[in-house]
Order: sequence, then structure tokens, then C-alpha cells
Amino acid sequence: MKRLAALGWPALGVVTLVLLWVGAALYMGKPHVLPGPWAVAETMFSMRGPLVVAAAKSLSRVGVGWLAAAAVALPAGWAMGAVPALDRELRALLSLLRPIPPFVWLPLLLLWVGIGEPSSWMVCFVAALFPILAHARQGVAETPVALAAAAENLGATGLHLWARVRVPAALPLTFTGLKAGWSLAWMSVVAAELVGADGGLGQLILDSRNLARPDLAMSGMAVLGAVAAVTGGLLGWAERRVAE
Repeated sequence: MKRLAALGWPALGVVTLVLLWVGAALYMGKPHVLPGPWAVAETMFSMRGPLVVAAAKSLSRVGVGWLAAAAVALPAGWAMGAVPALDRELRALLSLLRPIPPFVWLPLLLLWVGIGEPSSWMVCFVAALFPILAHARQGVAETPVALAAAAENLGATGLHLWARVRVPAALPLTFTGLKAGWSLAWMSVVAAELVGADGGLGQLILDSRNLARPDLAMSGMAVLGAVAAVTGGLLGWAERRVAE
């Protein structure tokens, strides 16, 4: 019953949104401005090839940036959580950099690495870096002192202590950071593709504006949301499997 309720409320929200969309499209009566769901569905079917290619390009860019951010942020965050002196040294710098939106880095990145894949990777990297770093740090810093002390009394030291106690204790918050980093990177890749990338969902949406095709723009947005939901669900599944 609880599972049905958990599925029912999101489904009700989707149905309500679609009905409001249908009503607004019929009321406006201008499909070249606000196409209805049927027109968008038809466009998604007829343009399924380009949409899949664009989604694959965007997904690869997010994946590269997110993996690079995780490779840097996880060890750095765990080290900051375990070493208070290092945390004090880096926290001020991070507090200055973290509030800067990822897409604000685009002009500099275009100058440094040029137009193309590297600038898109770097935008996704910056977007994912700080949430992963912050949650990894917090996860280790909040490891119960009694738990670490008990492991040390049983002979756990060095890497064994990290592998058996600190990292497992930090995993819930670490996965929260990984999911937040993925979401921010996925949102940021569109901005990067609008400016400095060839192909991708962001470029497709920009082209739809130039072609006066709101149905194509909304198709790209729908695919963007669907891919984000699926990949976010996969990360949640991985988190549950690791927790087991």
C-alpha cells in the first residue's frame, strides 16, 4: 500500500501538469508559441535519432566532468574531515569559490582551453566539485569518535582504519554529495553547450529557438529531465546497494 501511495502522488503530479499544459495550449490557440503535449510527443518521435545523439553527447560531458570532480573531491574532502589543520587552511578559500555559479567560469574557460569539449568538461567539473567535497568532508568529520576509538583499540590503524571505519561511516553523506554534484553538473552542461560546444541538448535547444520550433525545444527539455531522473535513480540504487 505504501509503495502504491509513493507511486500515486508523483503520477498525480505529472497528470495534473499535463492537464494544465493542455488547457494552456488550447486557451492560447497558438501552437507556434505553446505547442500541446501531442505536438511535442510527435516531435520527440520524429526527431528521436537527433535527440538520442544529443542526449548521449550531453551525458558523456557530464560523466567526464563528474568523474573528474569525484576523483579530486573525495580524497580532498575526506582528508579535510580527518585533519582539522588542513580543513582550517582550505575552508576560507573554498568559501570564496563555492558561491560562484559554474557557468560564470565559462568566459575564462573559453580563453584558457578554447571552444569545444574541454570547456564543457570543466564547467561540469566545477559544478560537481564543491558539493562532493563538502559532503565528503562532513561525512568523515562526523564519524563518531567512539566508533573510531573502538576500531583503534581493536588494532585498526592507517589504511585499515580508513577502509573499515571512516569511509563506510562517511558513505551516506558522500553519496548525498555525489548525487548533488551530478544534478548540478547536469544543469550546468546546458549552459556550456549553449556557448562553447558542438552538439548536445543545450545546442539542440538553442537551434530550436533559431528555427522558431518551440516543440523541438520542449522535446529537448523533456529528454533532459528524463535522463536526469534516470541517472539520479541509478545513483540512488547504487547508494542502496552499497549500504547493504
